[in-house]
Amino acid sequence: MVDVHSHILPALDDGSKNMEESLEMLRIACDEGIRTMIATPHNMPGKGCPDREKVEKRLSDLRTAAAAAGIDIEILLGTEYYYRSDILEEFEEGRVITMNDTRYVLIEFDPGVNRTYAKNAVREIMALDYRPVIAHVERYPALMERKAEAVKELRTMGALIQVNAGSVIGNIGFKVKQSVKYLLQNGLVDLIGSDAHSSRHRAPRMKECAKYLRKKYNEDYCEHLLNAAALYE
Repeated sequence: MVDVHSHILPALDDGSKNMEESLEMLRIACDEGIRTMIATPHNMPGKGCPDREKVEKRLSDLRTAAAAAGIDIEILLGTEYYYRSDILEEFEEGRVITMNDTRYVLIEFDPGVNRTYAKNAVREIMALDYRPVIAHVERYPALMERKAEAVKELRTMGALIQVNAGSVIGNIGFKVKQSVKYLLQNGLVDLIGSDAHSSRHRAPRMKECAKYLRKKYNEDYCEHLLNAAALYE
């Protein structure tokens, strides 16, 4: 499996606190059947806004430590951007850290984001020749209401939709699980990620989610979701 959303890099945001925790998270990921992780530290005021040099240095250090520890996992470059108007300057100047150096970039919003704001954000990012991946879309009530009409619009505009593995299996509550179920049943999910922040209560776990998906949906759709096929189309 490919985990497209993780806060695995040490001491960059509210995710892993140090190298030891990052390595333990990687061990858990391997046990879960994850073979590739995209490291997506926050770029968000209050949680950290590390530049490319700093993110690449932490990624290199983690790769070296993982190899020394005998942990066989691929770790790729990325960042989770909290959308705000001034972030577009980074896009315009080509300083944005995309997902594995593709044109896809992971975007999160304030939980209270409204439909118009999200659509404008997608439009602005698309105009700069990037494709937004909307992180954990199930967290945005205004985008999920009325049978996820806004989600459908965002996908039509060119955005990809990511949901968290824990939300699929009900770890965030029954209401969220039902909302995600509707998205899955209607083919509105493109990517699954753990959104892991630690080796404890928010660990990089996807095995149970994968088991659930394979029980409920056809094999091609499950493999598409669990192997991040949408990033390579």
